[in-house]
Amino acid sequence: MRKLLIIFLLLFTTGCEQIDEEALKEEIKQELVDELQFDMDDMNNHLIALSNNAKACTVSIDVTLTESSSTHGSGVVYKNEGNDYYILTNEHIIRYNQSVEVYLPSEDRYIEAIVTKEDSEVDLAILKISSLTEIDICEIVLASYEVGELVISVGAAVSIDYSNTVTLGVISRIEDNLIQHDAAINPGNSGGPLFNMNGQLIGLNVSKINTTTLGSTKVSVEGIGFSITVEEILLFIN
Repeated sequence: MRKLLIIFLLLFTTGCEQIDEEALKEEIKQELVDELQFDMDDMNNHLIALSNNAKACTVSIDVTLTESSSTHGSGVVYKNEGNDYYILTNEHIIRYNQSVEVYLPSEDRYIEAIVTKEDSEVDLAILKISSLTEIDICEIVLASYEVGELVISVGAAVSIDYSNTVTLGVISRIEDNLIQHDAAINPGNSGGPLFNMNGQLIGLNVSKINTTTLGSTKVSVEGIGFSITVEEILLFIN
């Protein structure tokens, strides 16, 4: 961009008649292309680094309900005390469980978990696992966010086979301790983290709208997902 400014300065200080206009146009065009490519490369590299950090602390949760039924969801490892690690997830995922296991995608292994805290009203729960090997954590601190801001979502979309699926979206609306966003989420994404572009956790995915009714017609809905805000999360875990 500095080069482009120099070109414009040269144009106004020397006079238009002394400069090849076609050559100037081509130079300006190439400068803009180079600048755009540089910005896109920076953005892509940032998104890759952000996704890798987000995936490192995101886990999948396998819940046994009965001998013949089970469910799954996602969670985020947010702190540790020695070999004990604590995972934040949704309460509705572990409700009625007979047993809970946490799946670590990066290590391809399961660890038995216990529920240490749960609250159905705010739909949040904390699990504890023990591991002799170090597990990455994403500390949860108060972070700012606003409508229009880019966000990424991470979780086990559809099944544990799709653990650590990363999707990109924007914040669409904020109301009633919920962040509405359009990053793609599916069954299994519940309990997975929502990050801003600074790599800070700002929410925990909890639900989405799949269909609605217009008059007497049932219609499909896309891009309306909801996350519990980081403020509500901090009130719960503290």
